[in-house]
Amino acid sequence: MLSTLQTSAVMYLAAVAVGLSAIGLVVAAGACGYAIAHATGDRRLLAGMLAGFLVVFGAAAAVVGSAAYTRLNTFAVVTVPDQSTVGVNQSAVPQPAEDAWLHVAIDRGTLTGPGLEGVWTIKESNFTTRGTKRDIQAFASGRGDMLNLEFRAPSNGELRAGMFDGAERAPFVTGKSPGLEIDFDGHGCNKLIGRFQIKTLTWTVAKTVAEMDVLFVQYCEGTPPAMRGELWFTTEIGIHKTPPSATSGVAF
Repeated sequence: MLSTLQTSAVMYLAAVAVGLSAIGLVVAAGACGYAIAHATGDRRLLAGMLAGFLVVFGAAAAVVGSAAYTRLNTFAVVTVPDQSTVGVNQSAVPQPAEDAWLHVAIDRGTLTGPGLEGVWTIKESNFTTRGTKRDIQAFASGRGDMLNLEFRAPSNGELRAGMFDGAERAPFVTGKSPGLEIDFDGHGCNKLIGRFQIKTLTWTVAKTVAEMDVLFVQYCEGTPPAMRGELWFTTEIGIHKTPPSATSGVAF
């Protein structure tokens, strides 16, 4: 279906074609009248011949005008598409969480230095997520902190409920290992090992994450101090999971 702009363009060009045909008919009629007025022979025969010429010329103009309208209509549809039909890859667009929390326990000597344990919830923090069945990213910001989390499936699989051992730093996986990366306030690992367990993972009809519950642990540079945590979030209305206390520890 044509847009308003497309319809206006087609009608304008069709009107120009009709106008040119009308001018041609007027000029031809004037020429025929002049020829009849100055003819020295049988004017009736000449008038009949010229009248036939005008009929043929008018019919040809009508056919050309109709063909031009059809051609312009097709051209407008192809070259000026309706923007409302342009698709968007929803998996690349950050989706806000309807409810979420993040429980993190960081050992002394990794990322934050002195160590930290806390819970971020939807009440005071913003949570968003994006990704596909191969790679999910989540972002949490609140209480003056910002955390970026990424979970990547092995190169020969997809993310699903279950355990993912032997994780490497997500952007730099070297083979078929799963990927993991947790950054805290811009601090991350140059190289890491870890694992994560997806307890719940469901999807919307638009192929975005509906709900995810994941436990994780990562070791920077392969040293013993660890960062453990659990992330739960949902983009669906009406789903809730009670967050743990800030001092309950992360059992993973």
